[in-house]
Amino acid sequence: MEQWETVDAGWGRLAADFATFSEPSNVREYLSLHRAVGLEAGDSVLDLACGAGLALELASLRGADVAGIDASPRLVAIARDRNPDGDLRVGDMNHLPWPEASFDVVTSFRGVWATTPDALTEALRVLRPGGRFAMTVWGHIKASPGAWSLAPFALAAAPTVSNQAAMNQMGRPGVGERLLVEAGFADVERISIPFAWEFADPEAYARALASTGPAYEAIGEVGAEEFHRRCVELASERVREGLPLRAEIDVAGFTARRRLDLPESYDDAFTGSFLSAYPPNETAEQMRREDLDDDGYVSTVTKLWARMPGAFDQLFALQRSAAAFGGLSLRHRGVLTTATAATLGDSACAYAWGGKLAGWAEDPQVPASVLRGDDEALTAQERVLARWARQVVGDPNSTTETDLEALRAAGFDDDQIFAATLFVVLRLAFSTFNDALGLRLDRAVVEALPAVVRDAVTWGRESV
Repeated sequence: MEQWETVDAGWGRLAADFATFSEPSNVREYLSLHRAVGLEAGDSVLDLACGAGLALELASLRGADVAGIDASPRLVAIARDRNPDGDLRVGDMNHLPWPEASFDVVTSFRGVWATTPDALTEALRVLRPGGRFAMTVWGHIKASPGAWSLAPFALAAAPTVSNQAAMNQMGRPGVGERLLVEAGFADVERISIPFAWEFADPEAYARALASTGPAYEAIGEVGAEEFHRRCVELASERVREGLPLRAEIDVAGFTARRRLDLPESYDDAFTGSFLSAYPPNETAEQMRREDLDDDGYVSTVTKLWARMPGAFDQLFALQRSAAAFGGLSLRHRGVLTTATAATLGDSACAYAWGGKLAGWAEDPQVPASVLRGDDEALTAQERVLARWARQVVGDPNSTTETDLEALRAAGFDDDQIFAATLFVVLRLAFSTFNDALGLRLDRAVVEALPAVVRDAVTWGRESV
């Protein structure tokens, strides 16, 4: 029998108790790490030492495709019950049964130890290039207000307690970071993770603690009855009238990622602008791969902005902030952008946002009328908005107080006028930059547009 196969004796003997008395308190930890790693719908995620699978069930509720591995067959049985569509396996996390580059995200919740560094190497192997890794470990336990709750584990034999201390070294300053870097991870970052055990009463605490692996080792030394008595006695000292027992414990988290494999150059790629091919870098390569996954080709916008991808992200983040500040609807943004593009003569943005607005409005005549300039398919409020965008782009020095009064009369307050104007100016900056460098939109985008939208664009650069 291999070492990992002995785990079930401790962790699996009271699997249902662990799943219902102990694990539910971990939800703060699970949700915080999922947020930190950016877990989202469509991600494929593997959880190492997945236990009873509650973290995976939460990931599934976020829309992720889940897989997990644990050394305890009895815990995996519960994980499968909670995740009937997941790929849950019994096995050794130091020798994962999945091929290389299988997952977008790999997680572990206090399941990888300083004594199991091979699990980190395996986690890196099964991550896709650019994939994300996140894990939690025990932090400074002795300094935690809830350290009392772990005290019964010290009833185990001295060599066992020493081994547990060695396992918990990952949380010490610099140790987890070093092991992750040595395993080959990039962008390693330590984060703080909220963790609190809560129990209805001392009996519930004793039952929850007894269901864990370290308790099994303590029980082997002092017996089940004595372990239970010590737990109840310890927790009874911390009972609070009308409140649950609560033990807050320091838990550290780490996020990291697998580096992308970069080509030597993109010199053979058509750029769609006046500039040469952008130089390979990890962020640019990620943008390129996302385009290929989503559309089957790398867009000309990506090829242009991948030269300095941070600028693209920051510009659009500011646009989103402006829109959110003013409460601008998707239709508002579409009207502002198509009016801006048409006034400037930017065919690329006119095509791209004409298609978006057609979908949001569920009527291709809406963007077509803005692009033509007659606005006949717009509401009265949207017509005022379109006129304002054209004036800001065409001659901002010609605006007057009367123009703002027209916006106010249409129902826009001063915050919304500020937001709409900032949004237009940012769109103008984006379009001007693209046009000056000769950007032409991909023909596939144009050909997918409703004919009435496509035919309304009679100016600007042709698609490629």
